[in-house]
Amino acid sequence: MQENVVSNFIDNSKLGKFHVTLVALGVFLIAFTGYGATAYGSIITSITSEWNLNATVLGYMGSLSEFGSMFGAVILSIISNRLGVKKVLIGSVLIFCVFTFGQSVVNTPVLFAIFRFLAGVGFGGVIPLVISLLSEYAPKSSKSKSVAIALCGNQIGSIIASLLAIVILPRLGWRPVLWMAFVPILFLVFIIKLVPESAQYLVKHQETEKLKKVLERIDQDYTKKIDLEQLKTMSAEGIQPEKKVSYFALFNGRFILVTLLACIIYIMGLLFINGVIVWLPGVMVQNGFSLGSSLAFSIFLNVGTIAGTVVWGAVADRKGFKVLLPAIYGIGAVVLMLMGVKTNIIVLYLFVFLIGFFLFSAHSLVNAFVSQHYPEELRTSAVGLVNSVGRLGGIFGPTLGGLLLSANASISTWFITFGATGLIAAASFVAINLITKSKEAEIDKVDAVKG
Repeated sequence: MQENVVSNFIDNSKLGKFHVTLVALGVFLIAFTGYGATAYGSIITSITSEWNLNATVLGYMGSLSEFGSMFGAVILSIISNRLGVKKVLIGSVLIFCVFTFGQSVVNTPVLFAIFRFLAGVGFGGVIPLVISLLSEYAPKSSKSKSVAIALCGNQIGSIIASLLAIVILPRLGWRPVLWMAFVPILFLVFIIKLVPESAQYLVKHQETEKLKKVLERIDQDYTKKIDLEQLKTMSAEGIQPEKKVSYFALFNGRFILVTLLACIIYIMGLLFINGVIVWLPGVMVQNGFSLGSSLAFSIFLNVGTIAGTVVWGAVADRKGFKVLLPAIYGIGAVVLMLMGVKTNIIVLYLFVFLIGFFLFSAHSLVNAFVSQHYPEELRTSAVGLVNSVGRLGGIFGPTLGGLLLSANASISTWFITFGATGLIAAASFVAINLITKSKEAEIDKVDAVKG
C-alpha cells in the first residue's frame, strides 16, 4: 500500500530540480562507461604496435569488458535488491573507474585484459542501476525521455574519448587516453550526496526519515499531497512480508516471450554497437582514410546518437514504442548496410550520423521500454537481466569485427553483416507487439465474460 502511495506521488510530480539533477548525474556516470569503450577503439592501433597483437586477439580483448559486464549486470542488480540501489551504484562506479585507469599502468597484454574484465564488472552495474533510479523517480510524462537522455552519456563519453585521442595519441601515446576514467572518483563526495536511494527500497525497509528527505527534494510541499501519517505509522503488523524478487518471475507465462525477445534485441543491439564502435576507425583506416578522419567518423556517429535519443525519447513519451522502435531499427540497419557502398567522404559522414540517429538511439529506447514494461518489483531485475544477456552480443561484436578483418572480408560484407543484426532487432520488436496485443485481447475477453 505504502509503495503505491509513494509511486503515485512520484509519477504525478512536476519535473523539477531534483529530476534534472538526477538525469545530469546519470549522464555524467554513464559518460565514463562510453568513454572506456571508445577509448579502447581509439588506442587499438597503438597497442598493436607496442605489443604486436593481431586483429583477432584485439577483438577478444575488446570483448572482455563486455564479458565482465554480463556478470556485473546480474550480480550487482541482485545485490541492489538487498543493499539498496545507491550503495551498489557507487560501488559499481568505483570498480569501473579504478580498473579502467589501471589499464593505463600495466605492462603486459594479460594484465590489460584482466583489468578490462574487472572494469566491465563495474560497468555492468552502472547502466541498469541508473536506469532503475530514473524509471522510478522521473514523472510519468518524462520517464522515456529521462532514461534516453541519461543514456546519451554513452555518446558524450565516446565523443570526448575520440577528441582526446586525436590530441593525445600523437603527443603522449595511448596510456594517458585512459586517465580520464579517474575523474568520477574526484567527484565522489558530490555523487554520494546527490544520488538518492530507491524510494521503494526505503519504504520496504521502513527508513521513513530518509524517505521524507527524498520526497522533500522532489516537492517541498509533499506533506500536502501524500499521507505522511501513513508512512510514520508503518508497523510490523501493517506491512506485508517483503516478497523475494526472483529472476524466474521474468520467465513466467505472462512475461516469458517478451523477456526472451527483449534479450535477443539487446544481444543484437550490443553486437552492432560494440562491433562498430571498436572497429569503425580501423575499418575506415584500412579503406584508405587517415586516422584523424576515421576518429571523426566516431564523433559523427555519437552526435547522431545523442540527437536521435533526445528526439525519439520525446516521441516515445507521447506516442509509445510500438511503431517507433521497429521503424528506427529498420531504417538505421539499412543505412548501416549502405556504408559499404563506395562514395565520397561527405556522404559517408551523413550515413554515420544517420546510423547514430536511428540505429544506435533505438537501443537507448529499448532500455526505457524494458524499465516501463515490467512491474516495479521486477524493474531492476528485468533491466539487469536483459543488459546482462545482451552482453553476449557485446562480447561477440568486437570479436566478429576482428574476424571479418582478419579474413579480408570486403567493406560491404563487413557493414552488411552488422546491419543484419539491426533488422533482427526490428523483427523481434514486431513480435513483441504482436504478443502484447494478443495478451491484451485475452485480458479484454476475460473481463467481458466476467462483466
